[in-house]
Amino acid sequence: MASLGAAGALLAGIGALAARANLQQLQIERSGPRTANAGQMIRLQLRLIHARRGLDSFQVDAAATAAGGGEAKTHAPWIAASTSIHAELRMAAGSRGDHPMADLRLESSFPLGLFQANTHSPCSERMLVFPKPLVPIELLDRGAWNTEHPRSSMAAGDAHGEPRGLRPHRAGDPARSICWPATLRSQARGGGLLVRELDPPGFQPSEVVVLFHSFGSQRALIRPDRFERALSLAWGALRHFHDLRVPVRLRADFDAWQARSATTRRQLAACGELLTRARRCQSTEVHELQTLLSSLDQSIGLLVISDMPPSSWKNALPHRGPRVWVDVTRYEPRSTSSRHRHHA
Repeated sequence: MASLGAAGALLAGIGALAARANLQQLQIERSGPRTANAGQMIRLQLRLIHARRGLDSFQVDAAATAAGGGEAKTHAPWIAASTSIHAELRMAAGSRGDHPMADLRLESSFPLGLFQANTHSPCSERMLVFPKPLVPIELLDRGAWNTEHPRSSMAAGDAHGEPRGLRPHRAGDPARSICWPATLRSQARGGGLLVRELDPPGFQPSEVVVLFHSFGSQRALIRPDRFERALSLAWGALRHFHDLRVPVRLRADFDAWQARSATTRRQLAACGELLTRARRCQSTEVHELQTLLSSLDQSIGLLVISDMPPSSWKNALPHRGPRVWVDVTRYEPRSTSSRHRHHA
């Protein structure tokens, strides 16, 4: 029995040494995008280099933690000595912020699964995770904000205008304009095809200001999740106007109301970085909003975004030209909104 115990202890010692040696001399190279949006799927390229000669590595697991909290794993059953293997990991970027690109952890249960060895490889390269872009629904609810830019390749007659009604199908009408429920009822009565008739489309404003603030009266509750959601709405609005080639500027209280243009790609990326690093302003006053709005040209389109409910600030804003305000409570999860309404 003593001999068996000694042999078992010797075998365990050899297994512990083999487990540690299995991960030694493994070098890691990684590459991936430097910027991403929160929740976006990213691809991380890995290269595991076995720098040791003579001894191979077996049953190696590589776990990567992406910027902001996403995680993915890959398994290498065998890495021969003096060789390297390549792997691609797909994971979702986590919360906004400036994070390490991907920290890696190597694990191995070789041999026989008796011991667990692991090594940690921190990453010095950074990844900037922008807020998740959300295009405000309010921009799409109004005809003057919903049409394609006049300089786009879409003809004015093909752009989306305001619906007027139905009319009989004429030669040249696109098939997508056919209203099939009304057509089926018409054909049941012996009629023909019916298509949707739209009024001529409106036009985008010549310039838009996205105004972000955290002012709220009536002792409105401050909620960090609404601030994150408001940043996502601001980022989505900037990208939306950039895609439409409409000149757009960002004015935010957490940036001391500086005018940040987002017309070019470089300017848009700078605004995204500003939103990524934003911290909520705790001292926004109503007179600041009123002074800023009074200084803007009345012909400039205005999109107002706040992390506070509109009922706590919209009545304090002066009347002006084209203006759209975003209700941040409209974008809350259904269960959360219903609980708050029930509590009220």
